[in-house]
Amino acid sequence: MFFESWSRSWEFAKLSYSTLFEHKHLMVFPVISTVATLLVLMSFLLPLELTGTMDRWIGELDSGGGATEDPVIYLTTFAFYLCNYFAIVFFNTALIASVMNIFEGGSGSLSFGLKFATRRIHAIFGWALVSACFGMILNALERNQKIGRFVASLLGSAWTALTYFVIPVLVSDGVGPVEAVKRSMRTLKDTWGTALTGNFSMGAFGFLLMLPVLILGVVLAIYVDVVLALATCIPLGILAVLFSSTADAIFKAYLYAYATGKTLPEEADTTSMRDAFSAK
Repeated sequence: MFFESWSRSWEFAKLSYSTLFEHKHLMVFPVISTVATLLVLMSFLLPLELTGTMDRWIGELDSGGGATEDPVIYLTTFAFYLCNYFAIVFFNTALIASVMNIFEGGSGSLSFGLKFATRRIHAIFGWALVSACFGMILNALERNQKIGRFVASLLGSAWTALTYFVIPVLVSDGVGPVEAVKRSMRTLKDTWGTALTGNFSMGAFGFLLMLPVLILGVVLAIYVDVVLALATCIPLGILAVLFSSTADAIFKAYLYAYATGKTLPEEADTTSMRDAFSAK
């Protein structure tokens, strides 16, 4: 049964990369998302650093064993989480919306995705708020001893699994965060084997993309120059990561679209997909 699920998820992974090769503009969404998160980081980091607040807080945390009574630290951290998650969810929503538009025969243009995400702004903010709250909980647990880090790791893994389809749900249904998690859990239950092994399939594709970059870097570093190796391979590595992360989003869109009866492109092997969601 495992090998059947692996085979199906591998086919889905190949289909995801095929879609990305035909619509390379989809990679722009992760690029914009990365830039947006960097801008969010700098908008918090620079004022704190220039005013000396960062050094003061670090001193308080060190002297207090990782805790402080200053509530402004926690409020600032929460605000950072909220803004960061909002940027990530917004552009991921735009990406998934464009992918599903392609499934329906559209172009899945950048403008379509961005306009769609803007219309879902309230649902996106709600999910970013929930994610920020959960991020604060994990952060608090990680500041404890080893048991806290262990529990945080378990909770983080469970949360990642349970919310696997939240973004496709936001795109398709525009529901609130609680309902989005419920629907994500239901869909995950139906697609568990394929979704689980699909992560390994997508990871294998990502590794295959990165492998030539690593080999090239080693060869250049040994036989030419380390600086040239870094200058050549860092941009190529970033490109490979963007490519694989975009394909992963497309993979989730394919799984969710079929599992919930949404439209799929004509080239999709619906017979194989129907077998993927047959009773286990």
